[in-house]
Amino acid sequence: MTEELAKQFATMTPSPTERPLNPSRTRYLRAKIDAGLAVSFQWAFAKYVDPSGRQTIYRMNAQHSSTVLFAMANEGYFPEQALWAHVDEFEVNSLEALALLFRQYDDRKSSRSLGDVAGAYQGLYPQLSDVPRNIGKIGIDAVTWFNRQIEDIMVPTGDDSYSRFADQSLWPYLHWLAEVNPTGLLKKTTLVSAMFGTYNAAQTEAEAFWEAVATGGVDGDTTAPASALYNWLVADANGDLNARIEPRGYYQAAIWCWNAFRAGRTVTNVRYEQTPKGFHKISA
Repeated sequence: MTEELAKQFATMTPSPTERPLNPSRTRYLRAKIDAGLAVSFQWAFAKYVDPSGRQTIYRMNAQHSSTVLFAMANEGYFPEQALWAHVDEFEVNSLEALALLFRQYDDRKSSRSLGDVAGAYQGLYPQLSDVPRNIGKIGIDAVTWFNRQIEDIMVPTGDDSYSRFADQSLWPYLHWLAEVNPTGLLKKTTLVSAMFGTYNAAQTEAEAFWEAVATGGVDGDTTAPASALYNWLVADANGDLNARIEPRGYYQAAIWCWNAFRAGRTVTNVRYEQTPKGFHKISA
């Protein structure tokens, strides 16, 4: 390990799959180095030649450790003990291969969570840079659940499901989802699946309905479908329903209220049970 090598990796073009820099991770590494406990670093870079023939070298694994070491060099405190870096060089034939390569690096401290993998695939598409990564992940999880459970379509699951960020037909939905910000009461995957299904059925109406749900319902009208769904979710969160709601129950409740909204009906009792025919059909 030399200051030059640390600088090379710290300033190298980061892979678009790279996770955000985690300050707790850098503090951990700095303390480990200062204590003389650092072992060989596993660093990697990848060469990619795009269709136009332009080559880019991407940093694949070294973000936190090279950042720490480069900062130490700039401070004049580069470690005196002998440190080593095991450097792997790869060639990839597509940007998607960068995400696959990202998944191969794993250790106890920096294991790749599903959120990290989802972020790696999302990071390949600058068009989705304004979508928070936690929203992007739940958005794809919801599409996968909807495809498999509602449409009975066999689509990729697990890590592979996030390759679907490449599907440009999903981008408008993901941007809209970021605007709604399905956190808190709305963060359940099956609820977001209902959002996806209604958005596909009637985009403009879905935008209005879910904006109302997200902001507490319709003022002064507790029987408005959006109000009924919001109040039902609040009661569930507070443990006031005296029932354990299965994940699919949230989908059923949402579609029950959506269908009432589309029909111009009021809702006094949210129905979340599975029907003899299975899931409620989404009204267009």
